[in-house]
Amino acid sequence: MSAIATRAGRRGATGPTRVQRSVQTRAALLRSASRTICALGMHGASIDRIAAEAGYTKGAFYAHFASKEDLFLTMLDEHFATELARLDAVLAGAEDPAEEARKAAEDFLEHIDADPEWRRLYQEFATHAARHDAFRAEFAARQRALRERMAAVFARWACDLGVTPPVPPAEIAAMTFFMADGFLLDQIIDPELDAALYGRMFEVFMHGLIAMTEQDKTPPAPPSTV
Repeated sequence: MSAIATRAGRRGATGPTRVQRSVQTRAALLRSASRTICALGMHGASIDRIAAEAGYTKGAFYAHFASKEDLFLTMLDEHFATELARLDAVLAGAEDPAEEARKAAEDFLEHIDADPEWRRLYQEFATHAARHDAFRAEFAARQRALRERMAAVFARWACDLGVTPPVPPAEIAAMTFFMADGFLLDQIIDPELDAALYGRMFEVFMHGLIAMTEQDKTPPAPPSTV
């Protein structure tokens, strides 16, 4: 084997690239933050603690995040993006609308249950937002952006179904968002709350929207001749 080939082989065996190491470090910091916040709350989850639990220095933390709040918002962004993609895939417009809505709700809870820490994290974020105006403004902006994207999904879904929503998609998105928030909070308080109730709630909600749609299609009664 030539010397050039030997050197090339050695370079290929040196392990992850700098980009790969950066991705691994970032992921480790996010996992550490999730565990630390759940264990100690937002106040107790210091940058030093998050970095140490991940096996890195504070310098490594600042190489990826501008602040602790920046890390928290990154976690929100990634989770919201995943949830939006899941919702868009589930609402395919191929089944009965109420049935699809129920399945979307059930799929949402299954997705949340796959990451048991998320419920606690989200509530910690909300509590932190209530006490820190700058973080609250960023948190609120991300929630509004998520609802706007949800509204676009609902508008596309209605188009696929060939119906005109009886209320603006933005309002439907807000209502479903608020129902999800409330249900997740109640499950933290009462873990024995029946998860199936959430799916039925969305099914009932969709039946109400469908009834409003049908009502709008009903032609007005002819004027009385009496």
